Amino acid sequence: MHKKKIDAFDIFAAVFSQKRTVSAIRLLILKTIYKSKEGTLKFSDILKAIQSYKDRNYSSQRLTYDLNVLKENALIDQTSDGNYSITDYGCYILDVYDKMRRELEDIGTNEKPGFVAGANGFIIARNFDYRILGQELWELPFFRKVPSREQNKINLKWNDSNDNFESDIEISSDGSFTIQVVIYVDALPSIEGAFKEDLEKTAKWHNAAKGIVQAILYYIERTAHRLWNNCRVDIIFGPDSYPINLYAGVKEAEENTN
Repeated sequence: MHKKKIDAFDIFAAVFSQKRTVSAIRLLILKTIYKSKEGTLKFSDILKAIQSYKDRNYSSQRLTYDLNVLKENALIDQTSDGNYSITDYGCYILDVYDKMRRELEDIGTNEKPGFVAGANGFIIARNFDYRILGQELWELPFFRKVPSREQNKINLKWNDSNDNFESDIEISSDGSFTIQVVIYVDALPSIEGAFKEDLEKTAKWHNAAKGIVQAILYYIERTAHRLWNNCRVDIIFGPDSYPINLYAGVKEAEENTN
């Protein structure tokens, strides 16, 4: 519980300092805790991560100060055993920052080749509660909680921290759900010839994206059936996968060699 009243300005100001290095480290603290498998991290593990990725001279005293700032402004919490966990506000800050970073740095579907896979459907069950389903899925090690500002809806992500992987899982109060997975490929094989041949060369990425969606569907269905014995899960679309920007970067590479 936070003793002082927190507003939006306090939350953003706690992360985004006038000093770029301070902001970078506090974002890294949030991201490091967010990506932890257990959902919590020890002080020593956070310190090791900062020293490894940002600043070898970063001291335990500086970390103590930064953690206190983040905690006082509702971005992290401390568990009874002294470990640190990220709050919904902390998750939301990371989500906003990552979306803006991708837009400004042109990281995404406008530039990088990859494969998109998706599926959607309905869960039909008496006394269905999307919040209970979401809570059960969040407790599995395969999913991450994503704070949603929309009512009657919960959001999750598949638990993969690779920068070339994105996922969005949305479950609504009416039982409808959508799944989307994107795998970006930095080093696609040389693409030549007919489109059919191109797809054959990248079949493993197609299968990987589709396979992850199938795994997500499995856990949604299994959890729903465990919670509501007589429920029905209808798959309306998918799982299916298709390439995006298959030739991204190829034309530029050809121009550079001429």
